Amino acid sequence: MTLGKMRKRSIRLFVFFMALLVIIISRLFYWQVVRGNQMKEAAERQQTNQTAINARRGTIYDRNQNVLAESATVNTVVCNPQQIEKDCRDEEGNVRKSDLRLIASTLAEILNLNEDDVFDKITKENKFQYIKKRVTVEEADAIKKLKDSSVDKQTAKLFSGVYFEEDSKRYYQYNLASHIIGFTGYDNDGMQGIEMTFNNYLSGRAGTVLSARNAGGTTAEKQYEADIDAQKGDDIVLTIDETIQSILEKYLEQACVENVLKEGACGIIMNPKTGEILAMATKPDFDLNDPTALAQYEKFAIGMDDVIAKTKSENTEERNEAIAQIRNKMWRNKAISDTYEPGSTFKILTAAIALEEGAADLNSQFYCSGSKQVADRKIKCHKVAGHGAEDFARGVINSCNVVFMELGLRIGSEKFQEYFKAFGLTKKTGIELIGESGSVYYKNRMSETDIATSSFGQGFSITPIQLITAISAVINGGNLMRPQIVKEIRNAGGIVKSFYPQVENKVISEQTSATMRNILERVVADPNGTGKNAYIKGYRIGGKTGTSEKGRNNGKRIASFVGFAPADDPQIICLVMLDEPQVANKYGGTIAAPLVGSIIEETLEYMGIDRQYTEAEAQSVSVTVPDVREQSVNSAKEMIAAKGLNIKVSGNGETVMDQLPKPGVSVAENSTIIVYTQERDENKKVTVPNLEGLTAEQAKKRLADAGLNFEVGGAGLAAAEGAYAFRQSIPEGTLVEPATVVSVEFRHSSSD
Repeated sequence: MTLGKMRKRSIRLFVFFMALLVIIISRLFYWQVVRGNQMKEAAERQQTNQTAINARRGTIYDRNQNVLAESATVNTVVCNPQQIEKDCRDEEGNVRKSDLRLIASTLAEILNLNEDDVFDKITKENKFQYIKKRVTVEEADAIKKLKDSSVDKQTAKLFSGVYFEEDSKRYYQYNLASHIIGFTGYDNDGMQGIEMTFNNYLSGRAGTVLSARNAGGTTAEKQYEADIDAQKGDDIVLTIDETIQSILEKYLEQACVENVLKEGACGIIMNPKTGEILAMATKPDFDLNDPTALAQYEKFAIGMDDVIAKTKSENTEERNEAIAQIRNKMWRNKAISDTYEPGSTFKILTAAIALEEGAADLNSQFYCSGSKQVADRKIKCHKVAGHGAEDFARGVINSCNVVFMELGLRIGSEKFQEYFKAFGLTKKTGIELIGESGSVYYKNRMSETDIATSSFGQGFSITPIQLITAISAVINGGNLMRPQIVKEIRNAGGIVKSFYPQVENKVISEQTSATMRNILERVVADPNGTGKNAYIKGYRIGGKTGTSEKGRNNGKRIASFVGFAPADDPQIICLVMLDEPQVANKYGGTIAAPLVGSIIEETLEYMGIDRQYTEAEAQSVSVTVPDVREQSVNSAKEMIAAKGLNIKVSGNGETVMDQLPKPGVSVAENSTIIVYTQERDENKKVTVPNLEGLTAEQAKKRLADAGLNFEVGGAGLAAAEGAYAFRQSIPEGTLVEPATVVSVEFRHSSSD
């Protein structure tokens, strides 16, 4: 071989080995660097056992730190199929299937599971299987007894591969505000409401325990590689008040039954100055602690008997479809998800726009003949006979459609749409809840007919949360506030995030706002006002009625009322919507107004806001019955007369031994106190008469004739013409003691 050939061969060998070296280095680089982390993780998986530690979910509080939702530790039953198989082998190493069946049948019976499903889990070819999550204390105790070797060593050995893991279960102490709070699924993730919206904050961070495994695959004792503690979720503090929420829900449930509401009801109570939601509810609703159950919904579901019946059908497909239909309805938050034509409640905005733009003032005069010709249409007022001559304020008090059509036409298409946007009605409010709907409104130039019908709340659809937010701007000085339902997010380290009142827009002036507050108070306080059924003695309430159609010419209605108080300095505003009442009188002024009046009364009493009686009201304020027992008859007469009360003496003695009503009871002025100068016959009773449909004077006389005392209760201007007794506190036919006070609620028929 020549020297040249040897040199060429050496070069080729060198190149070959260099190429081989490059390949080796490249592969090492690829496995060590490019896929280094991946290979490291794979090695760790092979060499370690990894156990997840569930994080405890954060707590949800109301504004006063009352716990609305919290997590508690519960047991989850799990198993190691490989350990179970090992424990079920006989001396020859064969698996005793009879033992496996015994384990499966025993667990299935205790945990109320299917035996075959349990058998499949305990015979899987792995080391971990869930049997049942969140077992009861009784179920856990029964399994612990099986594992107790001091009771039965052989049984304990068979069940040594069955053990417990700690888990957490969500509990809702008050079981209210279900559509606000929402609920969690089996994996503890939020499924609805705040639980879902703020799931990332509430869920916390799971912990892990990594333990080394030996070559046989079993855990090596005391060779832990890492231990990462679980981190509890953050707590959420809401703006709602548990007591106010309870008040709202109580009256909405009453409304569902009393008015036979086919599509339920919803209500919102808000601080109009800050936008904070104090209460929000939809009825029927669901049980937070058992959100898939239908029982709580069915209790107040009206007109769904056919669907409810199908939930018990033997046809699986039909049954599942009916259950899904009901769950979709009962989980839906009408207050933010349902759009509707607001009807006359929207007149508050039209009136405010007209004043702000100078389209009218308090001296503006109008005439209502019962209808108005607009373009090619003749549009009627709700009072077909007409209201006659009226000024601006009277037009609002009467809720006259003709006046509002005229105002709308004066405002014009451009300005009307400009304010529609300014009041936040063209977009979602941004409340911190998932599922909010947007509005359906005119996006192009409006015709005269469009303006006329829109002026009194028809032809477009908005949500209750949009409407109450817009009306709050009218009464709070003109500021459109962003509705707020969360105050802060916090944890053990302090406040994570705070939420503050946020002004979205300045819509009208303080002067216009003050004028509107005054007019809307007259809507309730005036004997001829459409909102007089919301009147509460001693509280200055402003508001507006609303009755709107669902579709056209089908008889379906939505009755609503929005009220606020105190009228001169609003602290709360309340909107209630009653969907498809199945009663003769479907008007908001008749069925929604008294509801809101009662809600406002209880809420203001709870908030400690004192009543401000007018001079006329002060003369009819209830008085407290004095204690005249052991007094002389003459002295008793003087004490009772001093309170503005009447006295009836039973017996011929000189000293009072007993009295009815008892001391401390509140009664109306001119009520009668019976004093006994001899031992009272406790078996002597009187029968409560039927007062339905009577005027206040008639009801008072009928009760007096029966030896009973009369009191005006609930909402409603009882002294106004046309008021009739709607409800009495003690049912007709009840036997009661003489002089018992019967409270009577009065209502007025309304056409708005």
